[in-house]
Amino acid sequence: MTLELTILDGLPDPIFFVDRRGALAYLNRACETALGLPAERATGQLLGELVGGELDEGLRALLCPPHGEVTPASLPSVRIGTSCWDARVTPAADGLTAVYCLPSSGQQARWPELVADSADAIWAVDSEERIIAWNRGAEEILGYTSEEIIGEPVTRLIPADLIEQREPERLRKALRELGSVRDYQTRRLTKDGREVEVSLTSTVPRNGSAEHLAASTIVRDLSYRRQVERQVIESEKMVTLGQLAASVAQEIGAPLTTIGIVVENLRKSGLGDGDADRQLETAAEQLSRIARLTHGLIELAKPGELQLAMVQLCEIIDRVVELLEPSLTRAGVTVETHCEAPVPEILADAGQLQQVFLNLLMNAQRALEPSGGGKVDITVELVGGFPREGRPLRKAISIELCDDGPGIHPADLHYIFAPFFSRSGGSGLGLALAKQIVHAHGGTIEARSEPGSGATFTILLPVESDA
Repeated sequence: MTLELTILDGLPDPIFFVDRRGALAYLNRACETALGLPAERATGQLLGELVGGELDEGLRALLCPPHGEVTPASLPSVRIGTSCWDARVTPAADGLTAVYCLPSSGQQARWPELVADSADAIWAVDSEERIIAWNRGAEEILGYTSEEIIGEPVTRLIPADLIEQREPERLRKALRELGSVRDYQTRRLTKDGREVEVSLTSTVPRNGSAEHLAASTIVRDLSYRRQVERQVIESEKMVTLGQLAASVAQEIGAPLTTIGIVVENLRKSGLGDGDADRQLETAAEQLSRIARLTHGLIELAKPGELQLAMVQLCEIIDRVVELLEPSLTRAGVTVETHCEAPVPEILADAGQLQQVFLNLLMNAQRALEPSGGGKVDITVELVGGFPREGRPLRKAISIELCDDGPGIHPADLHYIFAPFFSRSGGSGLGLALAKQIVHAHGGTIEARSEPGSGATFTILLPVESDA
């Protein structure tokens, strides 16, 4: 069994090879399951005899051409056994013919690219657990080229804590005892040291005849799925919180308005002395603060509908910086913007995105002001690799806002986007609302920080024209 055929054992779609007589020379595990043909019994038998009249005549003719030359072809909705498939027929080495089956509603793929261009990572290791095969999907997910990783131990991809927990030994034992490990969810290391959540399916050769091959592995990146799951959970929490907030805001609104009118009338009456006037002014300020909080609750509960138009993010950011310039100058904060040209326009709500950048810059100002000011750098650039369901990946615009302030405590990073969480004395709604707006645009926002080294907020917004 060749290395490539052994790797195909782990693929989810049925694949089989026939010789010039139409006899089965190889079928992968998915094919065994889908067609009900155990490899031990089916290998060497004529496919037509094994499935009888349940073999599509067009496919039968392609597999046994009168002049012995197989013509590459795609056949939609052909019957093989009791199921219908879209079949891709391709000549293979040693006079064999490969048949790759997909559900009849699926996409067709060219046989030579099945392994090399798979969106999932596929690699294989030898008996010493050194990598001997590495496809393009593995390059995309983990960052290593085949030249960089082939010959390296597979443990190079495993986080140190999992090695300490003896995960490699446990996987080896499972492979020896079961022959395969399917949908094992774990973590793997990328070239730049990041950890990604993945699902592993590893298989060993069925007959042990693949030279030097110990196991092949198919790896699926779960990062996008986990991100979507987290967003769904957060959205459900926000809905519940929004319902509560709307109810509270409605109950507070009417008496708050009445109290505000009474306080304003007392201030205008001139009946109080200087001390009473100061107290009334303080009461009016606190009422205004409560009114702003109530307004924030309503916005969080029922965010405005997006008014979409083609916008230029660099222009929006410049307007925000100009708007806050007097306040920033008083606080000793300087802002530098770096817009990589050309940054394409995107379909977005300019007003709501302006609110996002206002909140972020005002937070940076509050963080820098106590120490006498500081600097904020805003970088806008076009980047690749924005996650979406499936591949190819699309482009996005990255907006990175970085300050040189005291930073965010590691324990707080997990909570900074939660409603009402604040260390600066604010309402704690600004970042929660910013995250809600960014998600409504199909984007992501995250924060990273080291205490004493400033904080960085990164927003990714999709470029719709690249979808």
